[in-house]
Amino acid sequence: MSVLAPAVAEFLEGAHVAALATVRPDGRPHVVPVWYEYDGKEFTISTFRGTQKLRNLQAKGQAALSIYTTELPYRQVTVRGTARAGSLIDNVWRERVAARYLGETAGRAYVSDTSDMDHVAIHVRPLTWHTEGFDL
Repeated sequence: MSVLAPAVAEFLEGAHVAALATVRPDGRPHVVPVWYEYDGKEFTISTFRGTQKLRNLQAKGQAALSIYTTELPYRQVTVRGTARAGSLIDNVWRERVAARYLGETAGRAYVSDTSDMDHVAIHVRPLTWHTEGFDL
């Protein structure tokens, strides 16, 4: 999907929790809920150093994200693509994303409560897209 349909782009700007899927070294899937930000090219996710998801993508370089609603009418976007670890994430990015999911006040409090930990970026660049529930 080179240019996202406006309805899909708007959906991705919402505060939907995504399911991030990676592959463990033994081949078993590992799926975890994550917050994300999409910049039109790739999804960015924050994680702590040493997490299973980070180790998995560093070893395999692949991931999938499924972002969906839980109420009717159901809508979902699933991407599969390359994944890489990025640099440390600063609190400006974290506050912006936390505010999107929790609101300004609770977002700032969450970032403050977890600011003593190293937050590493995960970048997922979609290679394939699948959408459902959109009038495209």
